[in-house]
Amino acid sequence: MIYLADIRNWLKGFNIADYYYSDKLNFEQKPQIKIKDTVLTVNDEAVALLEILPKLNGNVTPETISDMCNILFDEAEMQKLKKLKLNFEDFTTLVQSAVELVAGGEEPGETATLATT
Repeated sequence: MIYLADIRNWLKGFNIADYYYSDKLNFEQKPQIKIKDTVLTVNDEAVALLEILPKLNGNVTPETISDMCNILFDEAEMQKLKKLKLNFEDFTTLVQSAVELVAGGEEPGETATLATT
């Protein structure tokens, strides 16, 4: 099991100055996560990630997970998400996968587990 401290350490490992993506920037397409037959588009704007990262410090509560979800998914995507009627564990996994996706981490489907208390 991977804990929140592991995710924090992973995020600290990014040294932005060492990466240059001028030919790889993508302004056309937002990342998506597919659950069953539902495709959810994730907000990958840098400002969104900057709002989320401080929420990963300390204990991750259900309220924190809900806040991150509201940052990552717009209203239309939230309506799709509500129709899926996910249990809390699956909902947490979805939010974590979305965070990893916008942070440039693991591919969707290869997720770590947020440690919640």
